[in-house]
Amino acid sequence: MFRNPFQPSSTHYTPAQEPSASPAESSSSTPGALPWQTVNESQDDAQRRLDAMERDEPKRRLIRDAKLLGKIRGLTQAQMAEEIGVPHRTLEDWLQFRRKPKTPGTTLLRRWVDTHRGSSSP
Repeated sequence: MFRNPFQPSSTHYTPAQEPSASPAESSSSTPGALPWQTVNESQDDAQRRLDAMERDEPKRRLIRDAKLLGKIRGLTQAQMAEEIGVPHRTLEDWLQFRRKPKTPGTTLLRRWVDTHRGSSSP
């Protein structure tokens, strides 16, 4: 077995020497949680992430609609960005879900989708 540089050389690590978790530690943490997180902290973190996903869902739908509308109209991302009035790289980040638009960008996307939704026939 390999020698552990943090233990004296006279003691060797064996699984039987594994310290058992105290009852206080086992009740305050979950298997998926980090050692310094308690059950409540990990549940709160999960709830915050879920809330953020639910908040962002309308933006995700809007981006999916814009992407589909651009595809139906046969536009490139550069043409679409010019029509919407945003830089090409910004639109690219939105369409690939690397970034979410803030309120002004969401308004521009919504107006563009609403304007061209009726005239989407090729």
